[in-house]
Amino acid sequence: MPCPLWFTRNTQHCFTQTVCSKKHVIQAGKTKRSTLFTGVAVLALTVLTGCFGQNTVKDSLNDYQSRLSRVLETPLTEPRVAALPRLAEGSKLKHHIEGLSINLREFYAIQDCELGRVVAERNTSLGKSQLPSQRLVYESKLLSVFSSCEEALRETDEALADTLADWKQAKAADYMKSWANLIQTSKEMRLGLNSPERLLARENNKDAQASINSLYFLDDLLSSDALAESVDSSELETQLKIILSARLPASLWQTQNTLAAVLPPLTAELTPALDKIACVDGRPSDTAKILRNVFYLFFIEEIQPVGSLVNNYHYKLTPLWEKWQQNPALHPLFKDYLYQQSVEGFDKYSKAMQSHVSMWQQFLGRCNLSPVA
Repeated sequence: MPCPLWFTRNTQHCFTQTVCSKKHVIQAGKTKRSTLFTGVAVLALTVLTGCFGQNTVKDSLNDYQSRLSRVLETPLTEPRVAALPRLAEGSKLKHHIEGLSINLREFYAIQDCELGRVVAERNTSLGKSQLPSQRLVYESKLLSVFSSCEEALRETDEALADTLADWKQAKAADYMKSWANLIQTSKEMRLGLNSPERLLARENNKDAQASINSLYFLDDLLSSDALAESVDSSELETQLKIILSARLPASLWQTQNTLAAVLPPLTAELTPALDKIACVDGRPSDTAKILRNVFYLFFIEEIQPVGSLVNNYHYKLTPLWEKWQQNPALHPLFKDYLYQQSVEGFDKYSKAMQSHVSMWQQFLGRCNLSPVA
């Protein structure tokens, strides 16, 4: 297992113990201050209870602040974490797709090829109320049957064959619009991008990697290979269900926003408090040791691994978001939302993590302490 991403010292320690390891037993030494013993007891209790459940990063941040406050005997600010900004209404993002205008002669002329059946499907009441995913499937069917029908008509009706060629070009543009409608207005995508069910945790991040694969699957629907044949309706619905279940982008962005909101004020308040902790001639006091243990047990063991997951998922999804920023079919409001979360939000989170770790590096270096508890 590689070293944690954020914490590095001159000795390049690598810490892989689990929260429930016996190596986490805390020995604070003798002291006349009862608050130190209280801090040790609270930490020991946390180690034991940590073996029985999986907390999100917000739970870990709350515990982290609480333990630091107890040891330092000072209240610490608990900042409010805002929800993700609302994604623009689907009605503002939706492309209006004009249907094909076919006269009766043309309609009867194409009945002998599969195109006639596909066009007829759209004229049913069910066809007129399709979900974005099924509309995309329909548009892909049209594209897949145009060429064969055009070829068959070349021998009997040259003018109609030319009309079909024009229709195919128009429907290729409609397919792109239908794809954009799927991305911007489908229930699964909107919830996946904007409504997290929970924040990320060290483990048990349901369907995270599968969700990344599903998002890239949707992007691949624009590839030349995908356009050569109709979209598999069953496969498309399966991938959308995975995105809905995991809601990874929304969970990822809300997690990074939480860390970006909580850590900067905590860093600002801890910096002067840690500066007051005595480490005469580089020898750590009992309070310094307990603070080191709090940092290790909560930040290194619980919060930093979530930060590594944020980085991991972010870098896996970045090529997709960058590609979508260049897609002319996607609405500027949708692109602005993606940029705000995947670029600006990640930048704020990264700076918050780096500043917090830098503060601890200075304190631990001054007291000749390693981060390990």
